Amino acid sequence: MLELGTIEGARPIGLDDRIGSLRPGKRADLILISARHANMGVFTDPSHLVIEATFPENEDAVVVDGRILKRGGKLTSLPIDEILNRASTSLNAVCERANWRVEKPFTPLGTKAESD
Repeated sequence: MLELGTIEGARPIGLDDRIGSLRPGKRADLILISARHANMGVFTDPSHLVIEATFPENEDAVVVDGRILKRGGKLTSLPIDEILNRASTSLNAVCERANWRVEKPFTPLGTKAESD
């Protein structure tokens, strides 16, 4: 199952020489998972655990193309407010392009516009 999301996902799009496996010279994305949460407690198959049971709070570190984006469970690259604002802007743009009518634009939870 992990191969489907790694090398077998890279092969059909012609990128398996650059991504999809951990090899010298390839770009690397890594997720370090902490097993110190109740949802990670008992397992027999680590692949199944990663695919079926892991939540964002289980991620201890995330490295994308050599850049550390999360360390010690905390995001390191962008402030969470900026991430939420960008996501909100993207979602609103998709809705507009798809002619999906919404009563009011999406805003990040906890912002003034959301609480109105």
